Amino acid sequence: MSIQSVVRCESYDQSVMNETVARHFEALKVAELLSPGTRALIKPNLIAARKPESAATTHPALIRAVALWLRERGVESIALADSPGGLYTPSILETVYAASGMKALGDVVELNRDTGFQTRACPPDFENASFNLINPVCQADLIIDIAKLKTHSMTRLSAGVKNLFGCIPGLQKPELHYKHPNIAGFSNMLIELAKLVAPQVTLIDAVDCMEGDGPTGGTVRRLGLTLASRDVFAQDWFAATLMGIDPESVGMLARAKARGWLDPDAIELTGDAPVYADPPFILPETTSVDFTGFLPAFLRAPARKALGRLLKPLPKVDPKKCVGCGRCAESCPAHIIRIENHKAKFTAKGCISCFCCQEMCPAHAISVKRIFGGRTSG
Repeated sequence: MSIQSVVRCESYDQSVMNETVARHFEALKVAELLSPGTRALIKPNLIAARKPESAATTHPALIRAVALWLRERGVESIALADSPGGLYTPSILETVYAASGMKALGDVVELNRDTGFQTRACPPDFENASFNLINPVCQADLIIDIAKLKTHSMTRLSAGVKNLFGCIPGLQKPELHYKHPNIAGFSNMLIELAKLVAPQVTLIDAVDCMEGDGPTGGTVRRLGLTLASRDVFAQDWFAATLMGIDPESVGMLARAKARGWLDPDAIELTGDAPVYADPPFILPETTSVDFTGFLPAFLRAPARKALGRLLKPLPKVDPKKCVGCGRCAESCPAHIIRIENHKAKFTAKGCISCFCCQEMCPAHAISVKRIFGGRTSG
């Protein structure tokens, strides 16, 4: 049985957040996970230097509420750590902490400035032999994964599982994109990473969410909920249903179910009645469209291959918006982006359509186009 706690909340008022976390943690019996000398890690979504109201990052009020709850129960060692997109350096962390509202949490958590990492071996039945994890993850006894609910240009859903990609240091994340260029392989990598990190508690900030071209380029969508579970895979399955997304269409969840790590029938709800998005969340423009269902079965595979080449989504830069900062180039796993005359230049050859460039562009200068069919988003 996987208990899924649901609490409605219409604002990020601190007193509301404090009560919300208390209700979640009582339902999940989180106090049982604590012991003398517990070293707790709060793992938020700090993908980039974005303000809380953009709904790209976890809201600081929810993080403060978790930290206060832990401190009230005698936990003295509470770290907050994430590896944002792009470079993983102390100066980048400081910029992200300041923009996202995390800097103000220094009175209740230790903001991580250690940019080292350690290699952790995977079980022998994993396809990945090991992962490099940032030091705070390796040093923690209790990991609390606090995600932001968003649509995602590559994985369709960004919640508890995808948030753990931030346990990979800096530009090693684009390397994993390049190693796993298709969604099936990338999804399998993500669930193996989640299984290895094994957060004891997952919280999802779904008060203000993001829809459309997430995880950074979408629009704010209010759902007015927070979610909590001790099962990260079940948590994400339920979150997808709330968004109006078929969980089976999310590669991470379909793969976790196939491997026996997720049983949707074992999810038991507690707390408030859930709020289901109506209409469903707008999906990213990069979501593939399959027109081959009407064809005879023997023609579908070659037709999909041909359509895949014609309809492949690719990044497109708007030179009027581009500021030449180079964040897209440093985040590109295929190294197909260069900066010329203070503008980003792309080549289609070699692009794996991971859209790291779109995620990391602070000027929103990168949109999506298809080889056949033109531009699909702005």
